[in-house]
Amino acid sequence: MRFLVVLAAALVVGGCGSSGDSDGSPASSGEAATAAGSRVEQCVERFVARATSDALNESEVRRYIEGTYCSPFERKGWVYEDGTLSIAAYLLLGLGGSEACASAEADRDTDPCGDPPDDELVVLDCAVLHVVRREEVQQYVRDLERNREVSCDDGTPLERLGAVP
Repeated sequence: MRFLVVLAAALVVGGCGSSGDSDGSPASSGEAATAAGSRVEQCVERFVARATSDALNESEVRRYIEGTYCSPFERKGWVYEDGTLSIAAYLLLGLGGSEACASAEADRDTDPCGDPPDDELVVLDCAVLHVVRREEVQQYVRDLERNREVSCDDGTPLERLGAVP
């Protein structure tokens, strides 16, 4: 049920996406739509695989995940071809919907917004981190661990966080 609470909190989140081929060149609108649809579907599959709820049937869960997470994140370019998410998607949620802070943190070009003080325990909300690319999650955790103790709210060992592409 915690997963659904996290999902509900994300309703305030705005979109995401990508519109280019893997070489960075623009794709035709038909190719882009097909690629985006595939990324969104794979993203939904990753969330559904982790979702458990007696209150909702699978089709309702799928619609909710797609509309709340996968489609908006795909429009921002934060869903990879394999359906994993960029760390920027997690940061947007974790930083209260501030896209500027999420992008800066993901690109590591400025200090992160809202970073907790040094030596303060950081408890990560791990529901979304389970579908973020593992190498991005692990780098994020390593960066946090430089000055802080870090743990996962659902008990997942930190080294197991993140999705394998």
